[in-house]
Amino acid sequence: MVLRNERNIMSFTDTLNKKLANNQYKPAIVYAEGWDQSIYDAAKQLKANNIVRPILIFRTETEVFSGIDLDYVVIEKMDLTKYATFLYECRKAKGMTEDQAKQLAKQPNYLASLMVKMGEADGEICGIQYSTKDTLKPALQIIKTAPGAKLVCSAFVLEKGDDQYIFGDCAINLYPDSTQLANIAKMLGFFAKDIVSMTNLKIALLSYSTAGSGAGESVDKVRGAYELLKNDEEAKAFQIFGEIQFDASFVPQVMHKKAKALNWDTNAKIYVFPNIDAGNIGYKIAQRMGGYDAIGPVLIGLDLPVNDLSRGASTEDVVKLSYITAYQAIIRKSK
Repeated sequence: MVLRNERNIMSFTDTLNKKLANNQYKPAIVYAEGWDQSIYDAAKQLKANNIVRPILIFRTETEVFSGIDLDYVVIEKMDLTKYATFLYECRKAKGMTEDQAKQLAKQPNYLASLMVKMGEADGEICGIQYSTKDTLKPALQIIKTAPGAKLVCSAFVLEKGDDQYIFGDCAINLYPDSTQLANIAKMLGFFAKDIVSMTNLKIALLSYSTAGSGAGESVDKVRGAYELLKNDEEAKAFQIFGEIQFDASFVPQVMHKKAKALNWDTNAKIYVFPNIDAGNIGYKIAQRMGGYDAIGPVLIGLDLPVNDLSRGASTEDVVKLSYITAYQAIIRKSK
């Protein structure tokens, strides 16, 4: 257990709580794995806070918790015709048959995405038992990417006391090219600005090289992303540098030795990893060795909010991700 100063604990969640509490609309969030104890415990907390309206999905009646006082659905008791029909119409051009649609509508991960797409919920959380792949696949098939989004990527909010950082992409894009890295950097930047309310945003495009100290295909890719971002109007909202090693982007004294052209007076807040290996390993090191809470992965680029949980997520993790999902839903609704 990581002990932290009680004064600082949950600072990011507190910020979101204030924003959500000041909004009259209470987003409905559907949980695809309602039978999981951590999901159930989080849902009870969320209902008590009167900020989010949780909806739990159960597969069978025997899974329903005794004395439950939450909105929920039980798949084995539902008439799924409208969901199967909607899914078939959505995917028939891709070769899906009516029978396949009927079978998929019985699966909680598909049903949750269908409920969001059909307006029965404002957002979805899945992944405490499903894999990221099985969370993302129905979301991409049913909810699809937001207009103008070039891709879907993931973000982790790393938090310890007053320290907050954004890591990405740690869960979805395996080996992004320069164009994809540039898009990921912008998406993480706007997520940090709009959802996490970070200011003075500095984005580091990570590599094993700093400003030409190393060479190789991966270095060229990261450097290429930086060149694209230098001429990108949207990217002007942020301070961006790459390629850069982690120590040079995190410790100002090292930064000024290794990247002499970089005049940042503080470290980066957003870290873009060159591939999923580095990103996934990096956030888990920060979480387990560094004592940071890792909230996410938050999925960015979908048309409606769908977020993924780590399969090791705690009740507190579910609550935190729920607030992010709810705030994403409020922003989406205001557009």
